[in-house]
Amino acid sequence: MPPLTAAPLNRAWLLITGRSRWTPVSATMVTRSWSDGNTSDDSVGHWHVEYEYAVGGQRFSGVFVDMASTEEDYPRPGQSIQIRYNPRRPAQSYYPAQRTQTAFMVVFVVFGIIMTALVLYLSFEGVRPSH
Repeated sequence: MPPLTAAPLNRAWLLITGRSRWTPVSATMVTRSWSDGNTSDDSVGHWHVEYEYAVGGQRFSGVFVDMASTEEDYPRPGQSIQIRYNPRRPAQSYYPAQRTQTAFMVVFVVFGIIMTALVLYLSFEGVRPSH
């Protein structure tokens, strides 16, 4: 199951940047490889994906990293995925269902801020002067 926090944040970012208006097209997944996040710069496992698509008879390729958590229901090489490409520059494309590590970080930062505020509130709640 995809992380619940990633897709809405990604959709909002695509809307803000105008990429949500790019042209949808079917692409074929060429390769996918899993990294479990054991390297020093990764904290969550992720898929490295390469795909190909055609626009006006011309072939293009793209890559993305997806923070999906399991292999279940994840497309396999040879399967079709829906991407969007820039109609002005067809070589520019993205995978709209991509889950990013940024979404995970935002959730953890927001959670940390809420917990800090709660701890501060509770610690000062007990220090009120009595009348």
